[in-house]
Amino acid sequence: MYKSLFTIIVSLLFISGCAQRTIDISDDKGNIVGGCTAGFDWHFYGLHDSIDYVLYECAEDAVAKGYIISDKRLLTLDFTLPDPPEGQRWNKKLAMQHFHNDKITERKLGYILADIETKYIKIVWPAEDDLASGKITQSEFNKIVKDAKYNWLGE
Repeated sequence: MYKSLFTIIVSLLFISGCAQRTIDISDDKGNIVGGCTAGFDWHFYGLHDSIDYVLYECAEDAVAKGYIISDKRLLTLDFTLPDPPEGQRWNKKLAMQHFHNDKITERKLGYILADIETKYIKIVWPAEDDLASGKITQSEFNKIVKDAKYNWLGE
């Protein structure tokens, strides 16, 4: 019995911080021409808001090009990020502090976390390509990743 209970609890913990969602992008004739997928693992606060934020960024680009998105709700939400404290930039540590001190909502926390993680990815993935192609050295890559990780996590 205890083994079954333990398995259920562990499974719920693994599932609780993970989610993924996709939207379709269609042309004016209704033909699906692409899509956007967003998902996060180990993201316990603002998970669905983070997914909405990333999907909106993709959807906004598609709509600007004249396409239609399957989740029009995204176009009605306010994805404005709150200003960080003066002289600082948002990072995970700072955002979590503000959330736990009730200075930002869980929704805004989700938006901030998605924004800073997306910025991290936009720096690290091209750096991985540059490392693989020999454009940068391993030590240059390590510095890029270290700086990007600090900007993301604040640690």
